[in-house]
Amino acid sequence: MADFPNFDSWSSSTGIAGLLSLPNSTYPYFWAWILAGIWIIIILNTFFRERRDLSKSNILSSMAVASLAILVLATIGSLVGFISLEIMLYIIALFIVTGAIWWFSGSG
Repeated sequence: MADFPNFDSWSSSTGIAGLLSLPNSTYPYFWAWILAGIWIIIILNTFFRERRDLSKSNILSSMAVASLAILVLATIGSLVGFISLEIMLYIIALFIVTGAIWWFSGSG
């Protein structure tokens, strides 16, 4: 039987960082999936807002903006301690790839 962490093992001295890192002890990619969901929400929000306001839209620019926002959130998360180095490297790679594709596609 698996030994899952609970609030008994969490002490109040660890603070908010201990509480936020608690899901990672069971499933290490918990916050990666949360950040991926936020990334998709930002992409769709900026894409359809641009389509509504300008009657034309660019999915690459929406992806680049969302990648920058997720990079900022992940940096804060890694400083607090609930985003691991592995996930942070994936997010940096995502930011570089989407930014480069957007920049070199002539849209930038």
